[in-house]
Amino acid sequence: MNTRPGLPPLRSAKERRGEARARQRMEQQLAAGKENPDHAEERLGAARANRPDGPLVWLNTDTETAALDHLALVERLRLKRDDLNFVLTTATYDKTAPLAGQLPEGCIHQYLPYETGPGPERFLDHWRPDVVIWVEAELRAPILDAINRRKLTLFWADASMPDEKSHKLRWFPGAARRMLGCFTMILVQDGRSARNLKRLGVASSRMEVLGKLHESAPPLECVESDREALAALLATRPVWLAAKITPEEEPVVVGAHRSVSRRAHRYLLLLAPSDPKRGPDLAARLEKDGWVIALRSAGQEPTPDTQIYITDSDGEMGLWYRLAPISFLGGTLAHSKADGICDPYQATALGSVVLHGPKTGIFAPRFARLQSAGAARQVHTQTNLSRELEFLLAPDKVAQMAQAAWEVSTSGAEVSDRLCDLVCDALDMQGL
Repeated sequence: MNTRPGLPPLRSAKERRGEARARQRMEQQLAAGKENPDHAEERLGAARANRPDGPLVWLNTDTETAALDHLALVERLRLKRDDLNFVLTTATYDKTAPLAGQLPEGCIHQYLPYETGPGPERFLDHWRPDVVIWVEAELRAPILDAINRRKLTLFWADASMPDEKSHKLRWFPGAARRMLGCFTMILVQDGRSARNLKRLGVASSRMEVLGKLHESAPPLECVESDREALAALLATRPVWLAAKITPEEEPVVVGAHRSVSRRAHRYLLLLAPSDPKRGPDLAARLEKDGWVIALRSAGQEPTPDTQIYITDSDGEMGLWYRLAPISFLGGTLAHSKADGICDPYQATALGSVVLHGPKTGIFAPRFARLQSAGAARQVHTQTNLSRELEFLLAPDKVAQMAQAAWEVSTSGAEVSDRLCDLVCDALDMQGL
């Protein structure tokens, strides 16, 4: 291609046509409400932020909701390498913006560029990733080719190749082999997918069958001395937690506790309001109603007579999940929109089984996984909540659910551990 000193390089007619088609597609998607109007140019390779200094990992997935499951991988990698930065791309636009406020430190979200047009090259020119992790089911050949031309380390994680997809690719053996040859390593979900990938020309040395990538974030921390002290105070008392409870849900939670306390009078409720600033007023109201209350923010500790311990403190959910074998997650029973619905994996990873209402928000897939495994129970009313709490008074029932919950919330750990090792090894080999 001819170049002109001091001016942008001349573009071929093919490149101009490609950009025109991509821009036309973008405008059609905007008109149909299928693109984010504030970030549509990202589909053509424009960037919403400068590339940060240091090593950068590009993580691509299909939807913003699916991306939530992979933010834990970002956090885990940053625990190994705190100098890492990430650009997270998603292929589809979600008007509900599930990623808003969820991105961990060092992670930038951007929409995946269209395969046609200048998007892939512009994206790679700007971000210059050192490692690429592909977690999207769809294999986008033009983007993979652009990655391969730059000889970037590329991992396909959570790879699935069902029979139907394999049959279609086998009609184009050369294209399939070239596309799959872009990957440095493929972490496969199951044996059937591995066999199909092998038929398509992927060597066994470039595949590992490790299962699905369902990862929970690193466990919430707590001050161990606080946990030991409170555990000693609670001794053998049955305990349950109502986490991040909205004002609308407070009567339901307190009513359920009143009901179950008739059967188990030593039952202690740890009540964490969604806004800790409500703690003192909530304590005053409950005391006026005849409850024996202790208030965390006032430096009080539960006594043998305490019926409700208001845990109105910031940053201590890891402590309460460790102390309570049962957690009702707030916001899920509210009729009005509730911000900040709890991630159920934060509870289950610390041994607390989950009760919740029907409104599961951005964590709907996680609640569904737990429910299908018998590791969570959904309630709709105060009566439902009371009955579930009474049912879970039996230690064997709680233990059974807790074991199932642990298996679900940690089932993808082997995949993420291996992926972290691969990424760190690739960066080390590049001297980064």
